[in-house]
Amino acid sequence: MAKPDKVLRFRPLKEVPEAVAKLKRVVLIHPKPIAEELKAKFCICGKGERKMGKKSKVMIQCEECWEWYHSDCVGVADASVVQNDDWKCEWCKSDIDKEGYQRWKSGRKKAKKRHRKDIPKLNGAILGGDPAVRYSAPPSWEGKVDQVKELARRAAIKKRKLTEAVEKLVDEGGHHLVDAEGMAGLELRPVNDGMIDEALEAGLVADFNDGEHD
Repeated sequence: MAKPDKVLRFRPLKEVPEAVAKLKRVVLIHPKPIAEELKAKFCICGKGERKMGKKSKVMIQCEECWEWYHSDCVGVADASVVQNDDWKCEWCKSDIDKEGYQRWKSGRKKAKKRHRKDIPKLNGAILGGDPAVRYSAPPSWEGKVDQVKELARRAAIKKRKLTEAVEKLVDEGGHHLVDAEGMAGLELRPVNDGMIDEALEAGLVADFNDGEHD
């Protein structure tokens, strides 16, 4: 059945109170589990295990973050050379910035970011074992709370960076963005979400999403 809230949007308002009273006596069950197990995903390529016949299948595990990598993806010609030595991936070799990100620059046109909390070692992996099990959502309530807090923290950082970028753009000029028609003629516009969206759409500032950046 369709979600009740969607159905009620198209019904007359006078029917809503009675429908809500009936819904209070109904237990709604979603057909899918809250958290589903996902296919393993690892390496800088993010593609996980390869099928037979596709390049090299030799894997190397970083001794610091416990992530598994395809030897050819990380430029290791002879994986046996590093099997008995401590080997660190480019993420773990890089410094952690004040927002908690590491950058993989070696062999890439654009650096790829990874947050220090998004590493297998902190998400159930085992040194020398299989990659950690991945889920579509945190399997526990505590995990979901932590996820929401972390997403909110990263969103706040992104908004702060965008606001600073647009404020700098305003300081440098650009009347098409700075001025607005008001009661007394042209007025200085405040740097708000609307102005940030316009600047992003026009390509005047770079987006600060997770992933690849210069």
